[in-house]
Amino acid sequence: MYCERCGKKIDNSLNFCNGCGAQLRKEKDKVEEKSVFSGLLSALIAVAVVGLGVLVGFVAVLSDKVRDTGALFAFVIVYLATLFGICFLIARQLAKVIDRDHTDRGRIETVTISEPERLVQLPPKSTNPLEDFNGPASVTEHTTRTLDEVPVERR
Repeated sequence: MYCERCGKKIDNSLNFCNGCGAQLRKEKDKVEEKSVFSGLLSALIAVAVVGLGVLVGFVAVLSDKVRDTGALFAFVIVYLATLFGICFLIARQLAKVIDRDHTDRGRIETVTISEPERLVQLPPKSTNPLEDFNGPASVTEHTTRTLDEVPVERR
């Protein structure tokens, strides 16, 4: 097997190239995205089913205890609004996962194999420009350069 980026021959059991460090196996990312998708979908279904079950249970218990149906109706409306809000937030996260999956597929399809992948590198350290070389330095000038000139008084 050969690396797609650098062309070096590599062992089939490796996950990354020895020469350039490119990732060889990208199936793990897809499995992870599927697990995120299935986890969010399971959470959405579980919240909806359990939430409606709890609502039915509360209404059954409270209908015998409470005589005022207005208070019971207000409780049901507030509970359903809260349950709908929680389900909406989970569904929005689910939509983001699906959208990310579609944009990744579109980007992968547009990249050609012949196009070299850009290497990610750190920017170079900022260096100060050096002074121009003006010849051999004088020892006295080098040691007295920072001293201020003081006029000598003549007697």
